Amino acid sequence: MNITNRLRWSYLISSTLPLLFIGTLLIGILFQVQQRNAFASQQAIADQIAANIATFFYDVEQQLLRSGRDLRPESDNAALLSVANHLVNASPDLRALTLVNAAGTVTTVVSSDRLAAQKVAPVAVDPGLIAGAVGLGQGGRTTIIQGSDGYQVFLVVLPMREPQSGKLIGAFAVEVSAARVSQILRLAVQGKGKTAYLVDPQRQVLVTDKSPGWRPPPDLAALYREAATVGEYLGGDGQFVVGARTPVAPLTPVSWSVIVEQPSSTCFVEVYRSLWLLGVVVAFVGMLALTWALFQARRFVEPIRLLRAGAQALAGGELAHRIAVTPGDELGQLAGAFNHMAERLQHSQHEIEHQNERLRHGLALARDIQQGLLPHTPPWRNEVLSVYGRSLPASEVGGDFYTYLALPDGRAAVAIGDISGKGIAAALLMALTSSTLEAQAHFMAHPAALLAALHEALRPRLQANQMNAALQIASFAADGCSVTVANAGMIAPLLAKNGPDHLVGCAFVDVSGLPLGTAITMAYTEVTVPLAPGDTLILLSDGIVEAHNCAGELFGFERLEHFVTRLPGGLEVGELVQRILAEVLSFVGEAEPHDDITLIATRPIIRAGAAYTATLSACAEA
Repeated sequence: MNITNRLRWSYLISSTLPLLFIGTLLIGILFQVQQRNAFASQQAIADQIAANIATFFYDVEQQLLRSGRDLRPESDNAALLSVANHLVNASPDLRALTLVNAAGTVTTVVSSDRLAAQKVAPVAVDPGLIAGAVGLGQGGRTTIIQGSDGYQVFLVVLPMREPQSGKLIGAFAVEVSAARVSQILRLAVQGKGKTAYLVDPQRQVLVTDKSPGWRPPPDLAALYREAATVGEYLGGDGQFVVGARTPVAPLTPVSWSVIVEQPSSTCFVEVYRSLWLLGVVVAFVGMLALTWALFQARRFVEPIRLLRAGAQALAGGELAHRIAVTPGDELGQLAGAFNHMAERLQHSQHEIEHQNERLRHGLALARDIQQGLLPHTPPWRNEVLSVYGRSLPASEVGGDFYTYLALPDGRAAVAIGDISGKGIAAALLMALTSSTLEAQAHFMAHPAALLAALHEALRPRLQANQMNAALQIASFAADGCSVTVANAGMIAPLLAKNGPDHLVGCAFVDVSGLPLGTAITMAYTEVTVPLAPGDTLILLSDGIVEAHNCAGELFGFERLEHFVTRLPGGLEVGELVQRILAEVLSFVGEAEPHDDITLIATRPIIRAGAAYTATLSACAEA
């Protein structure tokens, strides 16, 4: 089977994904429907209990209103007591009655026969409710409290009016037993594993169907949110419950509420059972589809894995790696193309290695030739001027150079240069600059004039390559008592003063100028510096002070001056150069070379006498 057919089968199997999606959606919908049904069932019970309690309150109030027509505060005591006794004994829910006249004064207090036999005192009437009934004609009801005999009761206060005129003539308060409320709660949830209780507006429990040891939930906020009367929350025993709340009519700010609770584990048992069954079916179908999809995917992914392994092998340099070709499908053709590519890469690598070897050989030869262009011995006798130079290119070939010149009149000169850039281009211009310098040095008496002549001679070629050449020339007098320095873009030379035991100090000679080959034509200046026996003039390229370590710190001018000052006096110029280079290389450490490093140390041997001058002149002419 080719790749196309495999993909078709894979797409066919992937059509089961909508089934899995629909199954998951059905599970979610089923859970929501079952949850709503459970909530609705809970709410229905709470509504039924609230309706029954409201009916009880309505029956009590209607009974009191009918009987209250016979109560007249102005009647004689015997008649009034007779009517009151008949009223409180007419229903087992009534316990006591208190009459108040229009002035708000209690005139008569009557207890039922049962309370009278037990000698239980009636509950005191709230003066606020009496004032509302007598002054405003408003009835009221107290919260459920504990009576004198320990039973739960509440007071109903109603105004009394003149039948003809409707004038307020007083009020009466009836103490009502809350046993009927407790009975309604208990009968509504009996045998259903539920809990029902009555709370006041402050969410304090008034009556419950449970024993005294029962604890209410710590927080009923879930049932009092906006437009929410049913929800799940933490019950008093630490388990989650589903609760529903229904206010008891009439609905007023002081209305009581019925709350019915059931443990979530019991309430949702059918929900969980249905969800589990549907989840098992969906999971089983999904596993079948997934198994088949993985089996098919493995069949066409395995060749791709082989291709990836081959690509990694090629990336690791194993160009001889080949992939087993399986004919008959597109991946087999791809594997064949891969193997052909590997063969071409292997052939190209051999060619590149051969060219690199030739290039390395050419660079090594160029390095040897460039090092051979640098002088190893001066063209004068050692007793005239002690000099030692080293150049360390940053790559195979570099742009730094130096040369020694024996000038007419017994003078000796040292030159150091730095071509901008690196590599072959800098090396070629270095050779051109060095040869031009040596050709013109014998015709110029002053270093500044020599720099100006070199600038004019080299500028066309340097500007054509957008490069420049820094150059510095130090010309020593025949008697060694002075040196004349001209500078074209190089680091100023460092003059180290000699002491009896060590160098007493060093300072850079203040001489500067633009590099050769710039577009600006300028007159170069020169500085003549007197020398004392043992003084050493150090010429250096910017690779010394700009050398940096792995932390990015530069070697710098101050570190160079400090190191040279600490060197012992009397060091030979070769030893002096070697120590400075060792310090710079130690500072650089493992960091990549930043620039070519070139260093020359010169120390004239100061002598007087015409014979010595003549000798030096003869050496220069030779």
